[in-house]
Amino acid sequence: MSRATDASADPTPERTALDDALARWDPATGVDPAVTRAQTRRAAEYLAATGDRLGRTDLADALADGSTLDTATWWGRAVDPGLRRLADADLVAYRAVGDTYRWVGEAEP
Repeated sequence: MSRATDASADPTPERTALDDALARWDPATGVDPAVTRAQTRRAAEYLAATGDRLGRTDLADALADGSTLDTATWWGRAVDPGLRRLADADLVAYRAVGDTYRWVGEAEP
C-alpha cells in the first residue's frame, strides 16, 4: 500500500545523507540554489543507479537535456560544484585524473 492510500503511513519519508548534505549547502554559483540542488541530486542519483565512475560528458549526455540550463552552465555552475560538495560529504568519490565521480554513499540516495 502506498503512502497516499495508507492513512497510517508516516507522511514524511526518512531523510537521507544526500538530503542532509544538499540542505546544508548554500550554493553560490550564480544559478538558483533550488535548481543547483535539484540538478546535483539528479546527478548523484544517476551515479548511484549506475554504480559507474562517470565524468562530465557521461553525465551531461545522460542528464543535461532534462534541465532548463545550457550544458556548460548545467555542469560548471550546478552539477560539478554540487558533486564536489558531495565529495566533501563522503557521498561521492572524486578522481582528479580523468575528472570523474562515483557514488560511494548509502545504497540509495
